[in-house]
Amino acid sequence: MKVEQKLKIAFIILLIILISLISFGGIYLQDAKFVSNKIPKYNLGRDLTGSRNAGFKISTNKNTVIYDKDGKVVEKEGEGTTKKEEPVNPENMLTKENYLICKDIIEKRLKEMRVSDYSIRFDEETGKAIISIPENIDTDTVLQYAAIKGVFQAVDDEKNVLLTNEHIQKAQVAYSSTNNGTAVYLTIQLNKEGKEILNNMSKTYIKTVDAEGKETTKNITLKIDDTTILSTYFSSEITTGTLQLSIGQASTDNDEISQYIKEASQLAVLLNTGDMPLTYSIEENRYILSDITKEMFLVPSILVMALVGIGIIYLIIRYKKNGILVAISFIGYIAVFLLLLRLTNVVITLEGMVGILVGIILNYIFSIYLLHLLKKQKAQTSEELSHAFKETLIKAMFLLIPVAITTVMLCFNNWLPISSFGMTIFWGILISIIYNLIFTRTLITAQK
Repeated sequence: MKVEQKLKIAFIILLIILISLISFGGIYLQDAKFVSNKIPKYNLGRDLTGSRNAGFKISTNKNTVIYDKDGKVVEKEGEGTTKKEEPVNPENMLTKENYLICKDIIEKRLKEMRVSDYSIRFDEETGKAIISIPENIDTDTVLQYAAIKGVFQAVDDEKNVLLTNEHIQKAQVAYSSTNNGTAVYLTIQLNKEGKEILNNMSKTYIKTVDAEGKETTKNITLKIDDTTILSTYFSSEITTGTLQLSIGQASTDNDEISQYIKEASQLAVLLNTGDMPLTYSIEENRYILSDITKEMFLVPSILVMALVGIGIIYLIIRYKKNGILVAISFIGYIAVFLLLLRLTNVVITLEGMVGILVGIILNYIFSIYLLHLLKKQKAQTSEELSHAFKETLIKAMFLLIPVAITTVMLCFNNWLPISSFGMTIFWGILISIIYNLIFTRTLITAQK
């Protein structure tokens, strides 16, 4: 074997070892005072992690409203004012039509926040909703944003409403590099009517200086559900119809930047999904334990690892040198497969775990067939080794491609256990073809 071929095999083996260490261990880097794993965790479904069940009902709360003598709403009591207790949800708004609008908006928000595993039980007669989502670090935030009203307003100092949700075309997150680090923005693109209003606002709500040098500022305030996002004035005319709001401050800290992006994304979700016609209040919020405990996984996990180990030992004993190389490649396949599932954020349910096992078994069958063919044909030269690999791959493709096409249809199934099963098998097959074409083929054909 030539030095060049030995180096090629050594390089592939080292690369497989590196990928395996990353997949099975992770990449730990220092962030400020802490060390954290930069490889995302597995996205487990509710059947494995447990779920949070939150019940929302139409709010029966009342607001205290103060009217002046002309019937105009004011902030403080005074001479001639009248104070009234008014429901946050007027009786005439409590209709089935509005309930269904609320349901659609809640579902849109869950999808926009990329909650892939959720269920909504909705009572169309009362508007009550029970949302079930996986328990993780984002659960409380998701529930906070899922059912708030989300009313966007741009108001001036005299409480005149200038812009509302109806003027928004699209909101999205943007960021740019500055001298102080990365700056995160929420950009709000307005529709045609909103564009004209914004243009007039940018020429009206400005800072002016009179002849005596006295400054006068006319401000506008941007709010969501009476919570102020920003209070400012315009320094130049805006003709693009785009509002750009700075979230936090420019930073070089990755965790800080990620938090700003998260905040901007959540605000974008509210603006893109519209405001709900009714106000909801939370009725219950409880964690439901998974029926599948860690102890239940212990024995099956040990059994699977033992079977994989036995399978690898069998390859080495039965097929000697080729068996060693293919066994190393097989371990690398498992590492790449599991790593990709984490990086692509595939939701793994119990059925998805079965799909992972099926993918590993299919790749093992490929390995066995390849080694059997190499031994049967007594392949020695690079051409013979390459031909045996090509024959194995072609036969595998005839079997795997129809299966992969079937799993693609399963991936789009609305029932998560089925889509998780289909998604894991699809990735398993796709990776098997590409991985073996690059790694296994190189290890086998570089021998001679």
